[in-house]
Order: sequence, then structure tokens, then C-alpha cells
Amino acid sequence: MAGIGRVDAGNPAAYGHPEPWCALGHARARSPTMYRTHILPLLGLLALLAGCSNADDLPADPSRTFFAALGSDPETFDPGIMSGSIEGKVGYQLYEGLISPPPGDGPPEPGVAERWETSADGLTWTFHLRDDARWSNGDRVVAEDFRAAWFRMIRGDVAADYVSFVRYIDNAYAFEVTNRVLKAHRQTQVLRDLLEGQVGVSIPNDTTLVVRLEQPTPFFADVAMFYVMFPVHRGNIEEHGQDDAFRSENLVTNGPFRMHRYLRRNRVELIVNEHYWDRDNLGLDAVVFPIIEDNSARVTAFMDGRVDWMHDPPNNQLVILSAMDEFQSAPQLGTYYYRFNTTIEPLDDRRVRQALSLALNRSELCRCTLDDLYDTPAGFVPPLPGYAGVDIVRYDPAEARRLLADAGFPGGEGFPELEILYNTSENHKTIAQFVQDQWQNELGISVVLINQEWKVYLDAMDALDYEVARAGWIGDYVDPNTFLELWRTGDGNNRTGFANPEYDRLIAASLAETDYERRLGLLTQAEELLMTEMPVMPIYFYSQFHLVRNSIDGWEMNVRNVHLARWMTKTEAQ
Repeated sequence: MAGIGRVDAGNPAAYGHPEPWCALGHARARSPTMYRTHILPLLGLLALLAGCSNADDLPADPSRTFFAALGSDPETFDPGIMSGSIEGKVGYQLYEGLISPPPGDGPPEPGVAERWETSADGLTWTFHLRDDARWSNGDRVVAEDFRAAWFRMIRGDVAADYVSFVRYIDNAYAFEVTNRVLKAHRQTQVLRDLLEGQVGVSIPNDTTLVVRLEQPTPFFADVAMFYVMFPVHRGNIEEHGQDDAFRSENLVTNGPFRMHRYLRRNRVELIVNEHYWDRDNLGLDAVVFPIIEDNSARVTAFMDGRVDWMHDPPNNQLVILSAMDEFQSAPQLGTYYYRFNTTIEPLDDRRVRQALSLALNRSELCRCTLDDLYDTPAGFVPPLPGYAGVDIVRYDPAEARRLLADAGFPGGEGFPELEILYNTSENHKTIAQFVQDQWQNELGISVVLINQEWKVYLDAMDALDYEVARAGWIGDYVDPNTFLELWRTGDGNNRTGFANPEYDRLIAASLAETDYERRLGLLTQAEELLMTEMPVMPIYFYSQFHLVRNSIDGWEMNVRNVHLARWMTKTEAQ
């Protein structure tokens, strides 16, 4: 969950800001050479303060090391509780699921499972694991390691935001609910073990995993490759406990790379897992993630040759950077949006949420953000093959003022000061400033901005300790369900307080529907309801922007924005 955004004033006076608010018009006149000679020296100090390191003490040749910038510290190395793109960037290198993401947008690749088949009714998936799959300590990876990983989520051993992924499995949700009741009443472990046996996961032998689904799920291959479905090393958890087993110094992983060292607010260093089944075909010996919170400093690190790949450059530099042959961009399956805390006044009033959405001129925002490199949304789900979506989200300040007056705040009178929370990022700040101006000027309300670093921000989301907060969602698979199931009552990614029985019914019905067109119809109804209730306010659909060293082979643009170092090689020393 990460996003980018920049505001160009267009007509600065319209937003009450002086000319320096946006310099895109001036930026167009600058060349990449001017950028290197004039702008980069001003940013160098920030890069140094960011703690970026060449990691010279790594037991690996720098010419066979991939350096990829991270925007913040990973929240966790535990795949069961990962929920953000920062954690995913590292997690995909450390672990491997049954199925592996491809280099580009092709079909899934074999991972720990060398092959799999699906029954004719789509309910039973049988995975055949490799005999030579190994953990980083040399232990075999067996089917029980996957089962254990999934059960620690539905048993509640860990607070998994993505527990919904396991609920596709037959009886998993029923077990989750019943187990919670049994634990509360201190029922015996024997009874809980009996209930576990009803969940649709069976293990005929160490290298065969049979998964029976609640209903046909055509995108289950995408689900199986996602990081929350990675296996866990059971012995390591038994030795160190659920939390300490995933500390960097204790980590046991099964991916192509293993943990070498983690220095908080500095870098994450990974080296080759010598026991990895495909070790002989790896083109790299190490992956280093310098942690550089400042977007501009990440660009500087790339220009200075200290990183090979950086994602999410500052938007006010994109026009300049796009002239470089190392710049890559494409649409991304994602939505940048704001959450509303629907449990507090006056945001518990649907009319207020609708008014705030109607008062936002997204076309102006996107037109002035890098020459329309972002698309304005008409709904929450970005364009997907075969899914028409909805046409609801629009700019109508007169209707916004009418709704606000109906809610008891004519002209903004009596409306309490509203707080917008965003995590540390120049881009998020600029978007927030644009929204702040729109709401103040169009609705006459007072808006303040609050910035928090990533982990504090995530804690605030979990605790509903916010009023309005920026957010982003990157689709986990190419289906509208990945954007719409989030807003079911109690979903770990909801974090808005939104609970609507009819919405829950529509999502549940879509999951049970086997007819393709009827299923999409149910999802369309759900999106219409979501955009009417407006617990979340879409702002724009993502595009992805990268700087990638030309010497990196195997890095391919893809809609998921997932890049495995397993596929990469360096063609020359840096």
C-alpha cells in the first residue's frame, strides 16, 4: 500500500497559493544535464543523512549485488502479518510460495510447487512440492510448513490483515469464528484440533498439498503466490516464539536469498540462500535495500550509482527524469484514495463524506500532475479487462455545498476542524495540500495536515486514531474482487469502521457465483454501494514510475509491480 502524487497549481490564485506551489512549467525547460548539475548537489546531503551504504562488508561481489532503495523500514519480516509494499519488496526475495510471480505479466511460475492441477469443478487444487526445496538452514520445505503458516492466521496466533486470503479455503472461516469462541470459553485443545481437520487442507505426504476451496476461485493461483501464503519454519517458531522467530537475527526463510543483516533506518542486506533449489541459476549473490525515506534522496542515490532501482520518484521531477533512458513508466493496478473514519462525527454522516468527495476537483489535480500521467477515477476499481466498473465519482461543488448544508453545516458553519493524516512523503504532502485547499475554498471548512512516519501511521490506521487519512491499494490479482472485498465488515484492511450488511451480502454472493457475467454484476452493485456510502474517497488511479539501471537484465515492468531478484543479472560492474 503505497502511493504517489503531485499537485501543479495550474492557476495558483485559484488555490490561494503563491507561484512556488508548482514549478512544472519551469521544469519543462530544464534538461537532464541541468538536473544533474544543479539539482543533485542540493539533494546530496539528504542522501547522506538517509544512511545509504554501499554495503562493502557484504560477503558478495558488488558486481553481483542488486541495490534497491526502500522508502522506509519494513514493518515486519513475518509473511503472515505483512500488508504493505515495503514489506513485500523484501518478502518476495526472502520467501517463496507454492507459486512464484513471473518476471513480467506472464502466467505464474512454479515455486516450491513444481506443478499443480485443478479439479474440473475448480474446487480442489493439488500442489506437488519439490523434493529439493530447502529452508536457509538446510531443512526440507514440506507441505506442513504451508498448512502451519495458514493456520497460524485463522487460529489468531498472529493478527493478519490478509487472513481473508486463507478464507477462500473450505471451512477456514467457520473454523476461525468457532475457534475464537472456543478459546474464549477455554475449551480443550483436543476439540480445536478436531475442528482443524474440517478445514480444506490435506497432506497425503510431505510433497503433496491438497487444497479444497469454499467455492470456485479462478484467481487462486494469484492468491497462492502472494506473500501472506508463504510457508513458515515451524521449528524456528517453536524455538523463538511467534514474534522473535521473525527478528532479523533469527530469521529462517526459503527464498532465493536469506537475511544477512538489518540495520534499522539504514539498510537491509540479503545474501544467497545456499540451500535454495534453483541456486545454480541465480544471477546475483546479494540484494541490498538502502532505506532512504526522502524521495529526492532516492533519486540522488540512483544518479550517484549507489542504487540500481528506485521506485516512486518525486512527482515534481518526473518530467525531467522521463527524458532519461533509465526511466520507465506504465499504468499500475492500483488506487490512491483517502479513508474516512466513519465511527466519529461528523464523518459518520454519509452526506458529509459525499460532500467532501464532490468538492475535490480530481481532473484539475491529475491534469496538473505530470501532464495527465495519472487517470481520474469514476469509481474505486481501476480499469480491468471485462469489468466496466461504475461512473459515480465526480466534481460537483454546488452539490457538495448542498449536502453539507443538509447535514447541518451551511457554508461550513459549525463544522469542526478536520485533520488529514499522511505518512512521510513529499508526494503525499503535496496531495494533502491540494485537498486541504479544495475543502477550505469550496466548503468553507478548516483543514489541518498531520504527518507521521510509516510505522506510527500504520498503528494509527489499526487503532482508527485518525479522521481522514491517505492510503493506496495495489491489486493483489487481476480481478475487481481484490479492490472490493477490503470493505467487508471486519476485514483487516478495512480500517474505516465501515460496516454494511448489504455490501457484505453482495461480496459473499459474488464469491459463490460461478457464472462470470452474473459475478461481475454483483461486484458492480457492490462498487456502486461503496461509492454511495463513500467510506473511502478515490483520488486517482496509479501509474508506476521507476529508475532502473540499464545494466540490470531480468527486471521487467508488470502491473503488480513485483520484481524478484531471482530473475535478474547484472551485465556489468557498477
